[in-house]
Amino acid sequence: MDLDSAGYYSPDQDHYTMQNQYDPRRPKITIAHLNQMKRMRSAKKLENLVRRDLLGLLYGAPEAGAGGMPGM
Repeated sequence: MDLDSAGYYSPDQDHYTMQNQYDPRRPKITIAHLNQMKRMRSAKKLENLVRRDLLGLLYGAPEAGAGGMPGM
């Protein structure tokens, strides 16, 4: 009994999974792409922290005895 006729995988005859020049699939992610995405995530995280602090100052509860409407 031949292994190829029994349905076993043979990489020499595998033309289905090979990628050619005109293949529309997404490119492989390289280390440079991973590092760029890591830098983008950390920058976005920092921006969110700064935004959260700013929104806390703008919309937070006023401090006791500070400002407010006079005469009320």
